[in-house]
Amino acid sequence: MYSIGQRLRDERVRQGLKLSDVSEKTRIRTVFLEAIEADQFDALPGRFYARSFVRQYARLLGIHDPELEAEIARELGEPGPVVTAEQVLASLGANVPERAPIVWRARLDPRWLAYGTVGLLAVAGVLGAYLGWQRIRARAEARQAAAAIELQASPPQQTESVPASRPEPAPTAPPLVVEVAARTSAWTKVVTDGTEAFVGTLQAGQQRTFRASDKVRILTDNAGALDIRRNGTPLGPLGPEGQVRTIELTREGHTVSAPKPKPSEEKPAPAEPSAPGEAPAPLPLNPQ
Repeated sequence: MYSIGQRLRDERVRQGLKLSDVSEKTRIRTVFLEAIEADQFDALPGRFYARSFVRQYARLLGIHDPELEAEIARELGEPGPVVTAEQVLASLGANVPERAPIVWRARLDPRWLAYGTVGLLAVAGVLGAYLGWQRIRARAEARQAAAAIELQASPPQQTESVPASRPEPAPTAPPLVVEVAARTSAWTKVVTDGTEAFVGTLQAGQQRTFRASDKVRILTDNAGALDIRRNGTPLGPLGPEGQVRTIELTREGHTVSAPKPKPSEEKPAPAEPSAPGEAPAPLPLNPQ
C-alpha cells in the first residue's frame, strides 16, 4: 500500500509537474512539499496544517480517493466533533419525563432527589468543561492556520540584528536537496557528503532526489541528457550529449568540470644547423 507522500509524488511525476509548480499554485513552500512527499509530517507546523496541506496538494493533482482520505485520517488524525450547548441541554432533557404524576412527586424520597440533582450538576460541569476545552482548541487551531497562511503568502523580511547579552546558538542550516531527471539514458554516479548514494543508468523519464548536509557530487557520461535542480532551482545546460562531466553542488552554488585531456608525448627538439666548416652536432641516443 502506497504511503501518502509516495502517492502524491508519483502522481506529480506522472503529470510532469515540478515541486516549484505545485508550490506556485498552492502557495505551499517547497520545503513543506518535500516533507509531505517524504512522509515527514513532524516537519510541518502542526497536524492541522499537515491535513490542510496534504488535501490542497491532492486537490491540485485531481486525486479524490476515499482510500487516500482514510490514510490521511489514520496518519494525521481528525479533530473530534464540537458539541454545542444546545445539544448538551437536549441530551439532558431527553431522559426527563415530559409529565410526571403528582402522586409520584409526593412519594419521591428527598434524598434521591438531592442525589439526582448533584449528579446532573456534575454531568453538566463535566460537559461544560469539555465544551470549553473544545472551543479553546478550535480557536488555537484557527489562529495557527491563519499564521501559517500569512507565513506562506508573505516573503521573509530582513531585519536588523540586535546584539544580545548572551551569544545565541547558530541556526540549523537547511538540507541540500538535489533532483536529477534524465531525458535520455545516462550512466550516473551520485555521492552525498562523501557517501556513495547511487550508481547506475537512469533511463529516459526517470527522476531521483538526493539530500545532503554539505555537498553532492555527480559524475555522468552523458551530460546533455540530465536536468539537475538544486533546492528547486535548475542548473541549466551541463554539457553536450555523450560528454563526461562532473558536477559538484553545495548550498551556495555549483561547478561543472570536464575531464582533463591526457598529456601528449614529448618529441625531441630538432638539432640546430651547424655553421659552415663545423661538424654536425651528434644526435642524442635513446637508451635501450
